[in-house]
Amino acid sequence: MEEFSRVDKRAKTKWRISRLITLIFLAIVLLPIALSVQAMATPELATLTWIGAGVVLLAQLINLIVYPIIEYIQWSYMIAEDRIEIKKGIFWRSHTIIPISRIQHVSAVRGPLQRMLGLSSIVITTAGGQCSIQELSKNVAEQICDSLQNEVQKRVEALIAIEQAKLVHPEAAEKAEVQADA
Repeated sequence: MEEFSRVDKRAKTKWRISRLITLIFLAIVLLPIALSVQAMATPELATLTWIGAGVVLLAQLINLIVYPIIEYIQWSYMIAEDRIEIKKGIFWRSHTIIPISRIQHVSAVRGPLQRMLGLSSIVITTAGGQCSIQELSKNVAEQICDSLQNEVQKRVEALIAIEQAKLVHPEAAEKAEVQADA
């Protein structure tokens, strides 16, 4: 039986940096608002404003420190012979299954933080939409991407052969089509 794999450990660092950027942005936005309210409001409203800003910043600190650890534990993927499975989420868990035979396109994507940390994500496109396996090491992502692209290419070549066979021998092509779908 196939086993689920985890994303790269550097994913936690990437998620923390992303959240730190958000935290800094929130601090830059909330601090002037809190100072303005304090200057113009009653002492009670000023106190409530500081409490509200503190709660938001505390929630973001927890998001920065704790959430990446839990997220890392919850994120897993498996690439089997006939399917890809992705499990993710903390509060809203999702388990996505993508049949290999339905994949139309596969690409590796690297944002600025991913490039800095040597990470990459794989985007898998089917007729029903897109799904991604995020925060893999660059080498693992390239290997998976190449392997899946080869599978897609084999499927396309088999379909082309079936279509060509239909033109020459329609009854033999039906048998080949049934075998290709199996």
